[in-house]
Amino acid sequence: MSALLQVDEVSKSFGPVAAVQRASLTVEEGSITALIGPNGSGKTTLFNLITGYLSLDSGRIRFDGADVTGAKPSALYRRGLSRTFQQARVFAHLTVEENLVVASGFGWPQLFGRRVGRADRARAAELLEDFRLAPVADLYASELSYGQRKLLEFAAVLMSRPKLVLLDEPTAGVNPILIEMMEQHIRRLNAAGITFLIVEHDMNVVMRLCDPVVVLDQGQEIFSGPPDAVQNNPAVLDAYLGA
Repeated sequence: MSALLQVDEVSKSFGPVAAVQRASLTVEEGSITALIGPNGSGKTTLFNLITGYLSLDSGRIRFDGADVTGAKPSALYRRGLSRTFQQARVFAHLTVEENLVVASGFGWPQLFGRRVGRADRARAAELLEDFRLAPVADLYASELSYGQRKLLEFAAVLMSRPKLVLLDEPTAGVNPILIEMMEQHIRRLNAAGITFLIVEHDMNVVMRLCDPVVVLDQGQEIFSGPPDAVQNNPAVLDAYLGA
């Protein structure tokens, strides 16, 4: 496998607080890579740096062979890098189907003028079926359950047929049935060629799903390796017990 994402010595401070300190990370093409660490270790900040929602103080980021340091989220999305958030971000006053159409890059005039192409509507219909959201396609997103909103956001980031998807706590706050469904979707999509980088607190999910596992502590990588090795690594145990 080759590196799809390469993060080199990235740093970010908020005033006197160093959230990320010269952190490096490699995500191999075709992998399901986990990014874990105790609370406050810098995971979400690193996600925001990678996806352009925060600017770097220093360091470089390469994606799919190109230097994307400083690129905006929209530019990264068009290149094939998309993400979800800890709290699902959906358009509450659009229908479920309209959320997917907007995610495909159409603006409001096209959406409400019904000038969306047949291929994009077909893609939306396919994803609605895959994620078992077809029965609620005409409901407003505000009417969905929390778990359904998580599924909708996941489906929406797939409209662009991305190469790399960053999932921020995909199973947080959802029931065991939905957790199993999320895992099935990730495995299926990974088998179809999509690479994943996942922040996840549920270690059972991490152990079942991810390889390799990258551990962050105090804004720095302290371990990267297979899931069976992470549980007995002294540095990892010290970071979690110390937290």
